[in-house]
Amino acid sequence: MTDWSELNSREKPAGLPHALKRQTQSGAVCYAFVHDEVEVDNPSVDVSGRYFVSPREYGFVIRGFKDGKTAWARDFGNGTMLVVNAEGVSHVLSPKVPARILFVAPDGTLLQDSGSSRPPQRQRVPDLATVRLTVNVTFDLHGESTDAARSELIRMVDRAILAGPLSKETDLTVVDHGFEVSAVMANESRRSADTDFSQLLGI
Repeated sequence: MTDWSELNSREKPAGLPHALKRQTQSGAVCYAFVHDEVEVDNPSVDVSGRYFVSPREYGFVIRGFKDGKTAWARDFGNGTMLVVNAEGVSHVLSPKVPARILFVAPDGTLLQDSGSSRPPQRQRVPDLATVRLTVNVTFDLHGESTDAARSELIRMVDRAILAGPLSKETDLTVVDHGFEVSAVMANESRRSADTDFSQLLGI
């Protein structure tokens, strides 16, 4: 079993809330906590469960462990929740790969490891296609700048791409994406802005 002993041991503050123990559909156990009145069991996504966020948003901090491992960590009255990458060795996460969630009891017993419950992925050669899409969007600025409209559009598209396909009937997955060119053309008479850019998607 992986040893998650902290390099710098310390006393936990008294009165910490307990993490909630939940039974999953597969019969395994996961731990969760309440944040803004919402139960959270994956601190690498926002409360909607759709968008990638840093565990720092939930009060996690980076800690060092034996064998050079690092993890996002947060203490609870009944243990410590850790968030690591898929390999289970680093706190550096990727929005493209699900994070690994662990829960360690005060005596060091590993009570949860979401990575161990994932079925092994078969090796295959990816069948890649690159799609380039030009999008024109007209904004009512309401006093904002045209640069603000461009930035907001890029954020909107970026979030939509990271959320993945809307249809559950497709096996398509996004593996990479980026923005090639963006141009803003202000229309003073209508106080609007058309944002024009070519979006490069790796699918």
